[in-house]
Amino acid sequence: MITLFRFLLVGILNTLVGLTITLFCFHVAHTGYWVATAIGNACGVWVSYMLNRRFTFRQEAGGWTYWIRFLIVVLLSYILAYRISLWGVYYFFPHLQETGAILIGMILYTGLNFWGQSNWVFRKSIS
Repeated sequence: MITLFRFLLVGILNTLVGLTITLFCFHVAHTGYWVATAIGNACGVWVSYMLNRRFTFRQEAGGWTYWIRFLIVVLLSYILAYRISLWGVYYFFPHLQETGAILIGMILYTGLNFWGQSNWVFRKSIS
């Protein structure tokens, strides 16, 4: 439970940075949905990796194995969460449009990302 709490604290920082950049890209720079969400999430990736490795999961080891697994989990979580949310908003809540999908996608992304990081990236015995 403490691990989840730490993960959520790190997520608050990533969310503030990522959401601000995503909404700026989408509404001000008019980059479109996929580009805006990709840029916003990419900005938090490195900070997320470092904070989750050291603070959340207390993993002293690092290296390419952890980094590659981390990127795979982030990428799969991103694609699944934002695709599902865009589809769901389009069919069930069309009045929310892409901004609603961004917000719903963030929730799905967080859950998928935590599951992947705790069960595959930073589990105690990695080989």
